[in-house]
Amino acid sequence: MIIDAHAHAAGRYAAGDSILETAKKFEIDKILLCTSPKNNRDLKAPPNVPFMKSPNSIFLLNRTLRLAYRAFKDGGDGNQYVFALRDQIPGLLAPFLWVNPLDPQHMADLEKKICGYRPAGIKLHQAWDAFRIDGAEFRHLAEVARSQKLPVFIHLYSKVEAHKLLRFTEQNHEVIFIIGHMLGLEVFKEKRGELPNVYFDTSGSERVRPRDILEAIDLVGDDHVVFGTDNPYAGIEEQIRKIEALPLPGRVKEQIFGLNIRNLLSLRVSEPGA
Repeated sequence: MIIDAHAHAAGRYAAGDSILETAKKFEIDKILLCTSPKNNRDLKAPPNVPFMKSPNSIFLLNRTLRLAYRAFKDGGDGNQYVFALRDQIPGLLAPFLWVNPLDPQHMADLEKKICGYRPAGIKLHQAWDAFRIDGAEFRHLAEVARSQKLPVFIHLYSKVEAHKLLRFTEQNHEVIFIIGHMLGLEVFKEKRGELPNVYFDTSGSERVRPRDILEAIDLVGDDHVVFGTDNPYAGIEEQIRKIEALPLPGRVKEQIFGLNIRNLLSLRVSEPGA
């Protein structure tokens, strides 16, 4: 079983036909899909700079991402597009609702949107949306996530924000966080074995290395690490190979590839279109 727990509606996942074709090619059973930046579906992976080969290097990249996001053309309501794809391909997609905590329109009717869209979780991205973990907007969103029993998938902006999230997770055990790209892994090592509500995702092109994944397993346990591709920002095949090549028992690889996120979200995995 393979569940892609981190993907954007762009590149191979930009449209229904290509999603089905990709899922069949790589034997992907479920895709946790969220919108691409401003619903831009023709995006390419950023260049792999030789010296940027660690999760912390993504913190540097975040500065560029935030600037670039301002220049992106607005392609319309990305959430609406993603949930329409889910209805087009029943059984294969489990969308996450993209939320900008600083956007009054997002926050004013958030619970109504959750009720209407029925998302598998909430997606936050600090490189694109400049909210702070210690801000009132984030605290409000986290309370909604707690009350709706939805996990929060978050792309952290900096090590400072990682420290803030660590403190928040310690004080709010009922809110589940999936941290993209192993960001803040070194920060979270302070609380080894004490993070029941924290999961890490394996995506990150070459910036998330095999040793980072092994460190995450040592930190939170092999039942709290989930596979993701971050399509279109990384190659799906290379992300699969990265897990297959890890010096881990087959049982643990099965957990990472799909069982952990399936159990967390109580996902029903079925044939596409079933």
